Amino acid sequence: MDSSLAAPAMPKFRGIVTSQLTDSGAVLSAGGRQCAFRFAPDEATDVARLIGDLHAGGMTPEELAARSPRIADKIPPLLADFNMLRLLIESDPRRAAVATSGAQLYRDIRRIAERTAARSARSAFLRALVEQRATRRQLIGYTLEYYWIVRAAPGLIGPALGWAASPAERTLLQDFLKSELGHDRFLEASLKAVGLAEAQIEQHQPLPATFSLAAALGVHARQHPLSFKASLFLFERAQPAFIDAFDARCVALGMPEAFYRPLRAHADLNDTYRHEDISRQLMALDTAIDPEACTVTKRNVSLMVETLVRQEDTILAYYADDSAPLPRIFH
Repeated sequence: MDSSLAAPAMPKFRGIVTSQLTDSGAVLSAGGRQCAFRFAPDEATDVARLIGDLHAGGMTPEELAARSPRIADKIPPLLADFNMLRLLIESDPRRAAVATSGAQLYRDIRRIAERTAARSARSAFLRALVEQRATRRQLIGYTLEYYWIVRAAPGLIGPALGWAASPAERTLLQDFLKSELGHDRFLEASLKAVGLAEAQIEQHQPLPATFSLAAALGVHARQHPLSFKASLFLFERAQPAFIDAFDARCVALGMPEAFYRPLRAHADLNDTYRHEDISRQLMALDTAIDPEACTVTKRNVSLMVETLVRQEDTILAYYADDSAPLPRIFH
């Protein structure tokens, strides 16, 4: 349920779906997407009936199978594929009428994020810090990747203002955007303290996982506001144990205080502005969210958590290699 769309009780093709049938094949189109499948000539009548029934909606999978008995055993996997491709919607009025509040969805999202993180593993970087395995290069590399996301944040958040649905939502987004401005200076100061020049910091190319995180947040900000709002807390969560372990490891490695103190100052600033609450505050303004939007949002947050876990693994692996460029500058 967390990672796939729930199957409709009474499946129906979306209004944008069109169908073309021949004696042995069918092509379904929805915008720029297409789904094609083939069938035996003696199944053509039943396939045509199934396609027509899905355009009309109002029938359960069992009823669809009963009306097209020659392909009854193939209907469940076909429906699963159509649903995965997001060609279907719910046509059962009792199911379609169910809505979830933003506050409830936020609580569900928090639980899903915790379960996904636990399933993937606890923070690999935190373990490396606590076990005193993290190297100087890895600490600098982590800060470089963190810096890149923080620097990109205002540009990722800005487009979200375009879909603000109320004065309250616009105010929250504007205040959040203003509070994020200039945070990259904290991390820039950290990196300069270990000898990196401003030009080097500016030209750093992030690891693919870091870029994926920023790209996903930016896409959600423009195309799926609910996923954007639901994902923000992942980047703003207080992590006192991590900050303490980071400081301790820096001290053990003899790194300058000017390197690790700005990271703590940035974390303290997020705590002062209660940035972790931004997802809860924004989602509380949504009073009714349909089941499909809830499922898509849960899936997107789960993917974001998995990418955050993968990012830590790639930071540890890449920056452990003494021959790898630090910063990552390629020209």
